[in-house]
Amino acid sequence: MPDQPPVLIVDAGGTLVTRTRPGLAGRVLHALRAAGDDRPGALLRAAVLTAVDVDTCLRHLDPLPPPARAAVLAELTGDPGDAVVLPGAEDLLGTAADLGWRVVVATNAGPGTPALPDDLDRHVDTTVESRRCGLVKDDPRFWQTLLAEQDVDPRTALVVGDDPVADRRVPEAAGLQSRLVGGDGTATTELVAQLRAAGSRPDGAGAVVAGRRERWAGRDVTVAPHLAGLVVRVTRARVRLTTGGTGGAAFVVRRRALPPAVVAAGGALPEFAWLHLPRDRRPYQAPADLKALLDAEGLSLEVLPPSDRRHALAMIREARSRAAVSARMADLVLFLRDRGKGGAE
Repeated sequence: MPDQPPVLIVDAGGTLVTRTRPGLAGRVLHALRAAGDDRPGALLRAAVLTAVDVDTCLRHLDPLPPPARAAVLAELTGDPGDAVVLPGAEDLLGTAADLGWRVVVATNAGPGTPALPDDLDRHVDTTVESRRCGLVKDDPRFWQTLLAEQDVDPRTALVVGDDPVADRRVPEAAGLQSRLVGGDGTATTELVAQLRAAGSRPDGAGAVVAGRRERWAGRDVTVAPHLAGLVVRVTRARVRLTTGGTGGAAFVVRRRALPPAVVAAGGALPEFAWLHLPRDRRPYQAPADLKALLDAEGLSLEVLPPSDRRHALAMIREARSRAAVSARMADLVLFLRDRGKGGAE
């Protein structure tokens, strides 16, 4: 089975674009406060951002006295302003797409928010919006939904945004690595250079290491919540990191009450690298329900090379929902069936 492409999950407002008017949620909240509405700001903000259209937003905000309703309606139907591309944004998306990354935009943008300019949108594979899934990015369920519905492998995904909560803390809690950029474009330009230096995903790379850096135990480390599965049964796992044509040894270490981290075995830790997973010396056995499906079709995993067999089983084991497990098993059966037909011909 071919490897899935790595996925760049990018915030829109403040990361890719800025807007000539303040954000919709902020404008609506200001209008409500001016009208004397003292409900919690987080509740009101979520009501705006998860509304698919103006009427839904007003229903979410009810009850509203007539003056407040008129003020909110004016903001919801007024000029939303224009989206202005931030420095480095087009280069980031274009570089990622050219290197084989799938680009997913994850945004809190509410109803009436200007669309992404064409220069950016042409690089985007999918946009996941709060107003469509009914969840804000500050809610871990937003990220869990994105992973499941977009079939994203967290090991080969990177979240990029400008908000320390919505684009860092919450995605990390959901098992994703993250980088903060935005503003004057300096951090975005640095990330683009690192992407180019690392190159396309090499054969055998099972993860990407490109998350935030911090000091821990006197060492520079990369925070790696997406690699928790490597240190479930051990305190550290030896891996190899490659960037472009160079590589070096590193460790994924388990940390008490903190996400796992990647530590260089020697020398400097690269800012952006591909991780080659350690070989699992335990025999790879198909789950009972997969074995039953294969037996019913007269198929066997033994026709696959060992690396492909390990990858296929790992993808099934690491699925985040029962529906994803069933879908991946069905895909594997279909792949083996088609492979058998090709061999017979």
